[in-house]
Amino acid sequence: MLYVEFDDNGRCIVSRDDPDPLGLEERADYDGVVAIVRTAGPAGSPDAPDMTAVRLYTGALMAIVAGGTIAGSVLIHPALGVPAGILAALYVARRHNQTRARLEQRWSGRHRVLDTRPEVRRFRRAFDAARTILVAWPFLADLVQIPSPRAEVTAALWNIAGLLRDHADLGEQFAALNDPRFGALPAEASVRATLDDRLLRVDAGRRSLSADIDRRIETLTNLAARCASFVRAEAALNTAYEAVRRADESLRRLAPDAAFDTPDHARDLAERTAAILGAYRDLTLYRAH
Repeated sequence: MLYVEFDDNGRCIVSRDDPDPLGLEERADYDGVVAIVRTAGPAGSPDAPDMTAVRLYTGALMAIVAGGTIAGSVLIHPALGVPAGILAALYVARRHNQTRARLEQRWSGRHRVLDTRPEVRRFRRAFDAARTILVAWPFLADLVQIPSPRAEVTAALWNIAGLLRDHADLGEQFAALNDPRFGALPAEASVRATLDDRLLRVDAGRRSLSADIDRRIETLTNLAARCASFVRAEAALNTAYEAVRRADESLRRLAPDAAFDTPDHARDLAERTAAILGAYRDLTLYRAH
């Protein structure tokens, strides 16, 4: 499953984890790609997951350490209790930082945060194309012999979101390297050459990444266009067949030479009467001679 969450502030989070497990926000499931529109605040959080439990646990340990330090200082000796308390506090703080870093790394590995509107607009194009593909696929699954493109489409969106995040980061680095304050650097400063080198390398990387993103989005949009075209053609074909069928029903009811023409009893009577009268006239003429 892939969760795509947009908010009214122009932000987007693409996640492997459900950001709204209680289902409080409006959502739509497109065969594995779940769109969530958050109206009660910003989409998700750009930080690590909720660290409340970790902070509470660390605070409790610190309280225990403080109590132990006081008790050791009173019952044994301050020279022993205080250093032991300091060491214990440093150990707890280190464990807290390690846990936080591990949770942040896991969170960042399962979330793609897009903060800039240009990146969000580009991702929305990819998302709209993916949605079209997933909605149209049931109509052509038998034809292409692929039950569902869920795995391929979700992987494509996930990778595009990651590349857009990297592109935004390179954009920030490019802007930082173009800081106007660098103009005050002495002409002979060696860092000028280093700045120019990094500026060229970052710009080249950003352009290359942008081209790759555009290619990936174009692949999705082209496939979506083909899927939509197929569905429209199938709908038009079915409509045409239905129009022909109804026309044939009308012709069978109304056409004089139709195979299932309604009997015309008056015409049959007129033809039989004309035949009898003609035979009678011929017989009368024969007797007159």
